[in-house]
Amino acid sequence: MSSVPVRLALAFALAGACSPGSPMAATAPPVTLAGLAGSAGRIFRGVCLKAEAGTGEVAGARIAATTYTFEVREYLKGGGGPKVTFRQVGTPGGGPGDLGRAAGLPVYSPGLEYVIFLLPESKARLTSPAGASRGALLVKREEVIVPGGLAGLSSTTPRSGKGETNDGGGTISYRAMRDAVLGSLAGRPAARP
Repeated sequence: MSSVPVRLALAFALAGACSPGSPMAATAPPVTLAGLAGSAGRIFRGVCLKAEAGTGEVAGARIAATTYTFEVREYLKGGGGPKVTFRQVGTPGGGPGDLGRAAGLPVYSPGLEYVIFLLPESKARLTSPAGASRGALLVKREEVIVPGGLAGLSSTTPRSGKGETNDGGGTISYRAMRDAVLGSLAGRPAARP
């Protein structure tokens, strides 16, 4: 067997082992705001302008990838120009066999606004959010939708309607989320509401 199929088989095995229902996923540590902020190369708030499906090359194999372009409203970590363009494994219409979906990566919709904890680009010129889909938070007006399983952000409106903290999702004001991210980067503990 050549090295390319072996590498692809390994990638599929790892993606399957880390999927939500697998035993490995159950033992993985929780995703925290501090962990996302620490591992991200850039954190920004921006509006997705376009999503262009195409391909990328990893270990000599062609894989489906999407190039996303964002208009940046604010950088919370890192920097750059008024637009950010990056390539991510997977395509918006890739279906259940898509590598991006298998890895739990988000799909961004043009016209929607997000806060993204973007990992540094790989040698293959691909990237994704830290924490997979937990590192891409949808913004509606001035409220950020916090995904379930993200520890370290206190939600003002829990999705379940029970309790006052968010580890199960909810919403938080952008300002409070911004302050929590900047505090985390400065080494300050998250404030409780």
